[in-house]
Amino acid sequence: MEIIMLVDILRRANINVVLASVDESTNVVGSQRMKIVADKCILGASDSKYDLIIIPGGPAGAERLHRSTTLKKLLKEQKQAGRMYGGISYSPLILQKQGLLEDKTVTAHPSIVSQLTCQVIDSSKVVIDGNLITGKGLGTVMDFSLAIVRKFFGHGRAKGVANGMVFDYPKSRNA
Repeated sequence: MEIIMLVDILRRANINVVLASVDESTNVVGSQRMKIVADKCILGASDSKYDLIIIPGGPAGAERLHRSTTLKKLLKEQKQAGRMYGGISYSPLILQKQGLLEDKTVTAHPSIVSQLTCQVIDSSKVVIDGNLITGKGLGTVMDFSLAIVRKFFGHGRAKGVANGMVFDYPKSRNA
């Protein structure tokens, strides 16, 4: 659900999203047997530069993502170039294993917080620390996705997307 909701909301905001599979096939089966068709395999997507790379959560999927050497390379390049990267739910643990959370503050799924060695704001749904964005879990995907929209395109576009989905979004930029 995280990836479906994230991609849907970003595309509603007219953001060009490339959904990439770390497997050799574009057919992906999610944790609840949900079938998703990615736009590309990661090798086919790896020769492009992206404004943002997000990895979804979930314990089984997160481990599969961690084993992808191509994804590791892309995330490392993303951080070194100062471009945005991040994850939601279990994926901050994967970012940590790849050395991408050093001197960073995050939020993450409560079940992995004790395994994280960086600073964790457990009470926040979304944390943006420089070029890193993290979300707490499935129940916070709307907030996480709209925070991405706001970061790149401002409060007005995020509010417009939220209104279209009948999602309660702060009225002011400062909320």
